[in-house]
Amino acid sequence: MPFKILLFTVASALLISCYSFTATTLPAHIRTVHIADVDYRSYDPVIGNRLKDGLRELFRINAPAVRLVNDNADADMSVTLLSYSNRPEIQSSNAEVETYRVTMVISVSFFDNVRKKNIYENRSVQAAGSYDVLKNESEEVHGQERAIKALQEIIIANALAKW
Repeated sequence: MPFKILLFTVASALLISCYSFTATTLPAHIRTVHIADVDYRSYDPVIGNRLKDGLRELFRINAPAVRLVNDNADADMSVTLLSYSNRPEIQSSNAEVETYRVTMVISVSFFDNVRKKNIYENRSVQAAGSYDVLKNESEEVHGQERAIKALQEIIIANALAKW
């Protein structure tokens, strides 16, 4: 019986460790990627910079064989911030706001310049991040950070997924 448990544990650990996104999920001819500045359409440019910086970091982690370049890339990624809102989410019984919800909607395109086709495109990716004023998260940046992280994870997962 202990042998079966040990065997099951080892097999499970091996299977779990085999799953990750790597550059091999991208077409083999894509060795360089350019991530353009985020078009933020009159919203705070800091949001765009944070989104772009996070995407670059996730590419470095999840696709280490792909080199990020400033131009003449095998693939280009562009992101446009379409809408942004920061609204009350939960109110207490005496009408005081307890949590706010930052919601962002973006359009993303990941284009293969070699084969002249889209790798991934979505014109309406939405993510939200809440922040709790009762926990001294009184700045909108807490919600922005959570929404941006969610957007980044959606984009990278879809851009690097093997379809």
